[in-house]
Amino acid sequence: MKNPNTAATAGTSPRPSPPNGGSGFTPDIPGKATAVSNCGRKARPTDKAPAGPTLRGHLHLAAAARAGGETYLARQSFRAPFHLSKPYWDGHVLHVQLVNSTAGILAGDELELDLAAEPGAALAVTTPAAARAFMMQSGAAVCRQRFAVGAGAWLEYRPEALYPHQETNYTQHTRLELAVGGTAFFTDQLAPGRVGRGECWAWRRLRLGLEVVLDGRLLLREQLDASGPDLARLAAFHGMNEAWFGTAVIAAPALPADAPVWEQIRALHCGDCLCGVTALAPGVWIVRLVASGGLVLRDALAALRTTLAPMLPGLQSDLRKL
Repeated sequence: MKNPNTAATAGTSPRPSPPNGGSGFTPDIPGKATAVSNCGRKARPTDKAPAGPTLRGHLHLAAAARAGGETYLARQSFRAPFHLSKPYWDGHVLHVQLVNSTAGILAGDELELDLAAEPGAALAVTTPAAARAFMMQSGAAVCRQRFAVGAGAWLEYRPEALYPHQETNYTQHTRLELAVGGTAFFTDQLAPGRVGRGECWAWRRLRLGLEVVLDGRLLLREQLDASGPDLARLAAFHGMNEAWFGTAVIAAPALPADAPVWEQIRALHCGDCLCGVTALAPGVWIVRLVASGGLVLRDALAALRTTLAPMLPGLQSDLRKL
């Protein structure tokens, strides 16, 4: 029987699926700009609203704990392009896979993602494929993401990388809200483009914002606002032609700042993968990774997870791909 709390209706008419399909989340508010005709030559991409069909999608999800300790989905509501796999309780953590049912993110898309692990719940969310922001001849795309972790709750969020395509204009804002006593392992990855096709640093504009809040107190607010060439120069500064960027926010109230695990994590720093650790507050850290390739970044994030697993039992769960 269909869950009465679930709305899974597409907000627009079908749109063509671009090649090289993917899975992704989206948000962005287009700014004002004007097209330039260039004396009959092909006009440059603009921020004007696209003429084609767009999506206004959302996913709202809340995981709660039963009296016996099992986590279940207490509330869920979603609209295309979002879709959920069947939740799986492995005895310790509830696994949910988040899917974009279209090829990826197109101009004009406005998406919203809201995930909550309520007090005592244990939730792990993954994606099966990369998020792709496609070429946008006009307009932009936006994705707003909010993750909330209640007291005594566990949340792991492990999406695949974001691939910004040539001439894309994409904004993503993420807010991580932590209650006192909440534990989390939150990651994010950014690719330099479709490197397999020789397309690196070709996007028009990319805005990625991140806020981390603990018990209502803002710990971190940052925003990357850069063109492809801007990040290409940053990659060159690190001596890499194609740099892959990774971020991990770790909330572990019981883990002391002088625990040996932090030296083990700093030891991940090497020529092919730069690694740095910063304490945002007692019990909250951020780890930055800059890798020379996608597989190098994937291995570094896996090593980070393995290193922390003895201290964070939620990471001992197998993130199987359904």
